[in-house]
Order: sequence, then C-alpha cells, then structure tokens
Amino acid sequence: MDTYTFRSEANPLRQYFQAGDVFILDRGFRDCVSLIDECGYSVHMPASLQAGETQLSTLAANKSRTVTICPWVVEAVNGIFKHSFKIFRHEFFNLASKHAIIDFKVAAALINKFHQRVRNREDASLILEIVNERLYMNNTLADFVIQNNVNRRRSQFLNINVNINNVIFPRLTYSELILFACGTYQLKQARSYYGEHIRNDGSYSIEVCTERSSNLEGLPIPDNCTLLRGKIQSRHISRKIYFVYIITNNNLQGREAITQYYCNCLVGRRTVGCCAHVMTIIWYLSWARHENNIRPPAQFLDNILIIYDSE
Repeated sequence: MDTYTFRSEANPLRQYFQAGDVFILDRGFRDCVSLIDECGYSVHMPASLQAGETQLSTLAANKSRTVTICPWVVEAVNGIFKHSFKIFRHEFFNLASKHAIIDFKVAAALINKFHQRVRNREDASLILEIVNERLYMNNTLADFVIQNNVNRRRSQFLNINVNINNVIFPRLTYSELILFACGTYQLKQARSYYGEHIRNDGSYSIEVCTERSSNLEGLPIPDNCTLLRGKIQSRHISRKIYFVYIITNNNLQGREAITQYYCNCLVGRRTVGCCAHVMTIIWYLSWARHENNIRPPAQFLDNILIIYDSE
C-alpha cells in the first residue's frame, strides 16, 4: 500500500470508502494498520504473539476466529474472475498487459451485472449466535491444564485404541460439527490430521482419565463426565506434539455434551470454534468412526516406491 498516496483524500481509491468502513486484513498488512486508522477506517486482523508469549490468550484467539471467518467472501472474488474469464487464469504477456486494466474493468462490470451474488450460508445466523455467545467465555480447562502441568502426567491417563463401542462420546451429525467449528475449515484439516494419526498401525489412539484423585481437584468436571486426552503430531514441525483435552458430559447429547476443550497449539485456548487438532479428535470420535467409507486423503501414495538414480 502506497502510504503517501493513500493518506491523501484526493486518491481515487479513497472514493470507494467511507469513514468507519471496516478493513478485514491478514497479518501481512500489520505495518499499514496505523495508516488505515489515521484515515478513519476500522481494522480487524488476526492477532499475533507478543514478546514472551507461546500461545494466544482466549480472548485474542476468539477475536482472531471472528476475523478468519470473514475473508472467504473477499477471496472468492478472485476465483470468480478466473473461473469466468480464461484470460485471468494465466500470466499476461507483454502485448496484452497494455489493456489488462481495461479487460479487468469490463470483466468486473459483467460480473456485477450478471453473476449471482454471494449469499449467506443457511446456518449463518446460528454460527453468528454461537460466536456472540462464546466470544468472552473463558477457557477454564486451559487454565487448569497449564497451572497444573497436566501435559506431563501419565499415570492418570489410560491409552486405548478406539473402536465404535469402547469410548463413550456424543455422536454428532456433520451439520453439528460445522456449527461446533463455526465453519468448515477445521473440518477439512481434520481429515488430513486423521490420516497422519492412523497410518502407522491403522488404529486411532487416545487417552482417558482413569481416576478422580486429589491431583485433579479444581477441574470443573461433574460426576458423570469424562476427560479425554489426545496427542496430535504437528504437520509443520516433526518433533512437535500437541496435547488435546476434551471434557464430555455423559448426561447430555449433541454439541452440548462437549462442555470444554483445550489444545496447547497457538490458538488452542479459543472457545469460539476450535483449532484443527481439537476438531480432529471430535471429528473422529463423534462422526467418522461411525461411517463406513472414511479413508485418509491420498492413501494411494503410501504404496508408491520412489527410486532414486544414483548416477
């Protein structure tokens, strides 16, 4: 963004905005936030870690989720241009670049006139209701796990290989999973994490808390609740393991039965939706293990042998 020209109200780009308009940006625009504020606009951007932090606070993670829910509507416009007009799917060559802006304006006019408007999902109002309800909700399970260093405890958790009958967990529909995650992004990631989780021996392992000792006092678990712990391998750092904690109330059904959850990843404290690691466990236990045709993505690649030519 050209700082000098955008600050000037005479800039033609400024005619498209009014004071108080909201800019939804990614972290790449962090150096422009002060400029946009000076121009009278409101900026919303996913939060970044501050010095000395290893994880976002619950409120920061929640507010970041409210931002990341929105950008698809903007990003989808680029896809509409490329899908509707072949010329924008490829790099422009020198001769065509002279009239690229004119072509773009013509395409934009046609899209504005004839293309179907982006519409809200059918469950959009329900998702917004969940966001507003949980935005300022504290993650007490996260506080307990961190303060008591539960990640290092082993004796109180029993490792089991999951099948359909040996773990009590609320069964959810796919629509309920979307509402739980406040969108579909984490659901798409969950299948990939699931593939990495089960490929070693074909089983899906979690840990179940086996005792209610004095060491667990202070954890808000009613008598008929279960504390589960899962370990998810990071897809980006080979030596990194994320711990996922989930509390379920066996007296309830559906989404309400999953009362609390926490992961020690960057955004794992959020209570608006959840991170992909939490969703991987919930996706499998509540839905995927009851389905007959769930397979890891690109499973055929496991059987491909790569031969390197040493010459």
